[in-house]
Amino acid sequence: LALATGLRLQEFSHLLVWEIPALPAAGTLPVPFPVPSGVTKGRKFRTTWISHEALAGVHQYADLDRAAAAAGSVWRAGPGQGEALLVSDPGPLGGRVNGIRCRWDTLTPGERRRLVAPDGGSCLLALRGDGGPFTAWASVFERTSDRIRARFEPRFPAVSPHRLRHTMAMRTLEFLVSGYYRQAAGLVTATGTAAGPDAALALYLAKADPLMVLRDLLGHSSVTTTEV
Repeated sequence: LALATGLRLQEFSHLLVWEIPALPAAGTLPVPFPVPSGVTKGRKFRTTWISHEALAGVHQYADLDRAAAAAGSVWRAGPGQGEALLVSDPGPLGGRVNGIRCRWDTLTPGERRRLVAPDGGSCLLALRGDGGPFTAWASVFERTSDRIRARFEPRFPAVSPHRLRHTMAMRTLEFLVSGYYRQAAGLVTATGTAAGPDAALALYLAKADPLMVLRDLLGHSSVTTTEV
């Protein structure tokens, strides 16, 4: 998910399971992926995208591994983290938090870490084995990098979650410059299958400058080839 969307660490660490887009029928275009303003830099809403394959993997995790971790969980936020925020009637855009109607995009990372799902466990997408929120991504990448250096390649660099954002930027720019997404947009239009978000995305890809597309996906005010 992080590699396919280019989300910042704070953004993908605090996504709620209900904020993951529905999985559409397989197609040639990326799937729009809204990034809630409550977790973005500067609290600015944006839409990035994700491949159908990556989104299918996210849904598989949510339906299997995550569901197993959440089942029967009695997790609550620890001392000093604030009172538990109990969720009811959740939907894609919001639900009730301690009985009060609330939109997910208004919740900060700190508030999101305290949310308790109706059936138990954290409401974040990524869960620990006990159903609590998993946010220790930096240590996961550090340990993985150490293992690769020890077992396979001593010159392997120290990789942080932010490097995935750079990787996504380079790969996306390569596709944009080569015309890969433009050709996909043209195919959607030519076959008459463009409708709704696909139609808007096809037009966007056909008209926009590659660097401007990348700027919008990453949530930058500007993007230069040097920064990428």
